[in-house]
Amino acid sequence: MDDPTLYLTPECVIVYPSLFEPSSYAKEEPTYSATFLISQDEDISELKEIMRNAAYGRFGTQIQLKSLHYPLRNGTTEKATDENGNVDKDNFYYNRWFLRAKSKWQAPVVNVYNEIIQNESDIYGGCIVRAYLSFYGYDYMGKKGIGCGLRAVCKIEDGEPLGSGRINTAEVFEKFLQDKDTFVDSPPKIPEMDYDPPQEPKFEPDDIPF
Repeated sequence: MDDPTLYLTPECVIVYPSLFEPSSYAKEEPTYSATFLISQDEDISELKEIMRNAAYGRFGTQIQLKSLHYPLRNGTTEKATDENGNVDKDNFYYNRWFLRAKSKWQAPVVNVYNEIIQNESDIYGGCIVRAYLSFYGYDYMGKKGIGCGLRAVCKIEDGEPLGSGRINTAEVFEKFLQDKDTFVDSPPKIPEMDYDPPQEPKFEPDDIPF
């Protein structure tokens, strides 16, 4: 990767994936997109350097970096902390950075054998992935910042469903399900179900410290 604006994430959690069909929020143009949750224990110095490169490439080296808007956000302070300052450690954004990437074109989605994943249900909120991303500067209606483009996704392994995707009906209805041996005519097995999650709320990028 010789391009200084390209970034390969560490293993991270994907949420709100729209990788097989474009989606939109409000009047946005439909795009392929996903949000990636990166542990705050990870070293993100490379990611910050790449965002600097994108900023300097678009605005020149005289730009005040802290004046720009960035796609990388702090999940603990923005998503897991309420207005009274109470931190919810069970919130899946806790102790994670979150980064939303999007593209007008469908990015390739592969498994660890570099085989194309065609089954949309294989990519759900909570599975573990690596993402190949690009960063670029933008100046839109007086707002300057760094955007994040989605280039490719590799699924590493399954994970606990978060925010969207599969529902474990055995867990949800645990108190109400009965052993099928108690029935003369056994009821059909309740399958795992998928549902279409609500779209992730649109957010404006925020500053990050350099």
